Amino acid sequence: MPDIRVRAVIPPMPSGPCEGEVLRALTLADMVGLALALPREGVENARSPLRKPAFSTLTAEGAPTLRTVFLRSMDAGSRRLTAFTDARSHKVAELERDPRAALLFYDPLSDIQVRLAGRAAICRTGERADSAWESAAPSSRRAYLVMAPPGSPSAAPVSGLPEDVEGIIPPPERLEEGRKNFALLKFIFKEADVVVLSRSGHRRARIRFSAAAVSGEWLVP
Repeated sequence: MPDIRVRAVIPPMPSGPCEGEVLRALTLADMVGLALALPREGVENARSPLRKPAFSTLTAEGAPTLRTVFLRSMDAGSRRLTAFTDARSHKVAELERDPRAALLFYDPLSDIQVRLAGRAAICRTGERADSAWESAAPSSRRAYLVMAPPGSPSAAPVSGLPEDVEGIIPPPERLEEGRKNFALLKFIFKEADVVVLSRSGHRRARIRFSAAAVSGEWLVP
């Protein structure tokens, strides 16, 4: 794969589908920009569908499994994305067994899909986890008061929350009891698969990131 000269600034999101001259002029550097622009938009725009990508892990049997996560932060330099999770959830056990993971983004306005592949790690304690907990809104913290682990069987539809916090935001000292169930999920991607969908012909590229360089190649869509 040839090395790509990456722009110093992540470009803005396209305002619509790439067609005509815009499509024909796409370069591998543009595809790198899109691979970074979609997750950045998700982090910075809470109303964007890119805020909630699909996150894939592997079960103990080696089968892929998916769920939606809420992006919380992005460090483009280290290619690190973060999300919050319940430390008792299945995905935590799956990642501690096998850290390979992927994120899938799709922007309906520009008709662009980005799949990021890499490895994830779970932080339950430490400065980063504590800082993430402090940054969480009270409504987010309340979710970690759920009594049983996520995915536990239930005889009836339930929120899983204790009765005293159902339907309300409890005081800070009560919310703090959920800290033991909170974890920070860190995902670092090493590869991106970028697809630009177009009525006149799609474009697709594979991008690989390393500490030394960014390389890429065009793929048949």
